[in-house]
Amino acid sequence: MFSRLTSSSALTVYIPPAIYAAGSTIDGEVQIQFRDLQDENIEEVQLRLRGTSKTFINRDRSSMWENIRLARVDSTLWSKGAAYPPAGSDVLRVPFSVPLPEQLPPSFHMHVFAAKGDIRYSLSAVGVRKGLLNLNRRHVVPLAVLPRDELGAQLKAEHATHGWKAFQKEDRIRKGFWGDYSKVHVELSLPSIPVLPLFSDIPFTIRITTTTPPASRSKADASPSDKPLFPPVPLLPNGIQFSLLRKVRLRAKMFTDRSSKDVAVFLGEKKSGQPYGCAGPVETVPPVKEWVEVGSALVQDEKAKEEGKEAGSDAKGSWVQRAVFHSTFRLDCPPTFAVHNIECSHQLVVKVPFPGIGNDLKLEVPVTVTSGIDKPLPRDSQSVSKDGEPAQPPPNLDLPPAYWDASDQDWAGDEKD
Repeated sequence: MFSRLTSSSALTVYIPPAIYAAGSTIDGEVQIQFRDLQDENIEEVQLRLRGTSKTFINRDRSSMWENIRLARVDSTLWSKGAAYPPAGSDVLRVPFSVPLPEQLPPSFHMHVFAAKGDIRYSLSAVGVRKGLLNLNRRHVVPLAVLPRDELGAQLKAEHATHGWKAFQKEDRIRKGFWGDYSKVHVELSLPSIPVLPLFSDIPFTIRITTTTPPASRSKADASPSDKPLFPPVPLLPNGIQFSLLRKVRLRAKMFTDRSSKDVAVFLGEKKSGQPYGCAGPVETVPPVKEWVEVGSALVQDEKAKEEGKEAGSDAKGSWVQRAVFHSTFRLDCPPTFAVHNIECSHQLVVKVPFPGIGNDLKLEVPVTVTSGIDKPLPRDSQSVSKDGEPAQPPPNLDLPPAYWDASDQDWAGDEKD
């Protein structure tokens, strides 16, 4: 009963729209409407900063909750008889400056079947009323908060050209249950940097190589020219799946829960509710088949190498095909983090589908996603770039509408503290 949230027409919090960095300061003001203040019998106006990490897990007919306090700052802005509006006005404006703690995890929200976890921050103007039965009145402003990330911010500011690091996966596949094996190979190249900062264009290159089973050149040439080679390489960028996978571990006292979800899809089939697409155009190198004799093929077959030592035009070899896709991606999801009851990690996943059961090739690359900011990031849509051209859209941290619900009863958990 006492946790029910009641809004107030007497109080309004104004702060600049921004994504706030841990350790930064939130400057703003609270406007107090004195006529409504008196009507609502408010004795005192407090400013409350709150940050919590909450989990909920249901198992069969049992449920567990776990709440961890991350931030709590209280200050009194006004008390009855202390100050009044200027002459001719009913509005008193009270400025404030609230520091955020230095070490904070990012704003976060996830909800799957029978489990929920969130990290939420808010700034509230609370009109305190006397008596347990007189609920306080408040105006709640949810906050987007990210950890301070000096390394990521430096990488973004330098705009440096870094070297590349490559991650590879290789396998053997065949059309059916019998027959010779073909080779498939995928490589993902990323900038040689230790972290992937948010709100930054990150280049990538995906190379896919397929090698047919070794055969004599005469046998290879005897195949119909209109018959596609196996394995085929993707012709278009959407022929492969490239995504960012989020893995979450929740703990609520003695219960634990694990889940995974694609939080961004850069190439391939889009699923409902996911950010989709690359930050820039996709450059494609058209695949061309190349005959490579055994002994020099990208993926060699030792048995065929011994059998293919004969010289001449009938020497054994393989058709090698390569496809290359190059573009950039931009991340706006909550970064990698771990607190007592929530752990969040990320992987970049490249999946290349090939015909046949179980022939898909998947490359998984663990990555550390960081905030990329060391100070508040304004979300002013009127900003312009240095050359006077329109800037990119203001950054937006990907959080569901439930995070921003100012009427959520959870915000009133400190009703009569």
